[in-house]
Order: sequence, then structure tokens, then C-alpha cells
Amino acid sequence: MDELKHLRGLMKEETFKDRGFTNKMRENIMNEIHSKRSRSFTFNKKPILAPFMSFLFVAVCLSLFVYFGGTQLGLIDGNNASAPFYQYEAKDRPKSLSAEFKFLTKAPFEVAEVTTKTSEDSSGKIEWVTLTGEERQTIRLSFQSIDPSEELTLSQDPVEVGGSNGSYYESEGPAKVNRLIWIEGGTIKYEMEYLPGGSDVTLSKKDMIKMAESFR
Repeated sequence: MDELKHLRGLMKEETFKDRGFTNKMRENIMNEIHSKRSRSFTFNKKPILAPFMSFLFVAVCLSLFVYFGGTQLGLIDGNNASAPFYQYEAKDRPKSLSAEFKFLTKAPFEVAEVTTKTSEDSSGKIEWVTLTGEERQTIRLSFQSIDPSEELTLSQDPVEVGGSNGSYYESEGPAKVNRLIWIEGGTIKYEMEYLPGGSDVTLSKKDMIKMAESFR
């Protein structure tokens, strides 16, 4: 700004004498120098903080809504994306399954087929139920009455299922398998195994426990 003021002082009428300037040229130069065009060197200062804070507030609110909404729907579980669970009605319980056993009421897929069989080991009779989905997702369930005095060793990762002791195992790789075993009242042994089949739905330990705790 000081240079511009100095230039204005120098640009007197005599400055243009004998310099080859026409009257029109002198007039234009004098108008430019002595005008208020110095305003072009100022910035249009618009308040940017308020719009930024508004945007930040909306973004935070949206993030919280997505997180808590996903948690309530079972889509977000800590760092894991949990599978959606479908209600499995009591009427779908296999008729061959003994009344002493509970049966699951939540499954991570819509069940397309149910098969049953029985087998036996040193602890006695085992009843098996296999649930299969449209993409070959599979849940294998085993039900067994055991002697309370029998000491069973649960050697995998110890967990708790609705107050009952259990163990959890999860394999790695493309042929992933989740397995959960728990014993209720010292007399009923449940085992549940999940295989994703051709689907991309994998389960976490929390998912498996959630499914086990749905047994009614």
C-alpha cells in the first residue's frame, strides 16, 4: 500500500510531458493510479468456521446413528460384523428330539432343510440335528444326557453360556469351522458346529454364544 501511495504522488501531469503519451493514455493511467482499486488487494473474508462446525456436528451424529443402529440390529459387534439372526420357531423343532433337551430359536440363516440321526458313544445315546441353508450353510447340533459324576474335559477356549461352563474352538482358513460345547446342570451336554458353506457369512465367538443362549 505504501508503494501505491508513493506512485500516486509521482504521477503528476508533468510526468507525461514529452513522453509520447496521448491525452487519452494519460487520462486512463491517472484514473487507474488515483482510483480506489486498491480494494482488489483485499480478500472477501467470509466466515468459514460456522459452516465447518455444522458439517462436523452432522457427521458425528450420523456416525453415532449408524454405529448404535448397527449394534442394535446385530450388524456390529465390537470390531466384528456379526451375522443377522433369523427367528427359528418352536414348531420347527424336530419331533424326534427328546423333550429333555432345549432347542435353538435363532439361526444365522433361513433354514431350508432339517435332518436328524442318532448315534452312541461311551457316555450314551447322542441325538443329532443338522440345519442347512440355501447356500449350504450348516449348523450341526448334538444333544446328550450324561452322568453328573462323569468328568468331561473341555479342553478348548473356556467360555460361559448363560451361566454354564463351555469351550469354544474356531479353525482358520477358507474351510472355517466354529464349534461350541457347553454342559447345563451337569447332566445335559450340547455341542454346536457352524460351517459357512457357499455363503460369506462367518461367525465370531460372541455370535456362537448368542446362538447357544437362544436355546429354549
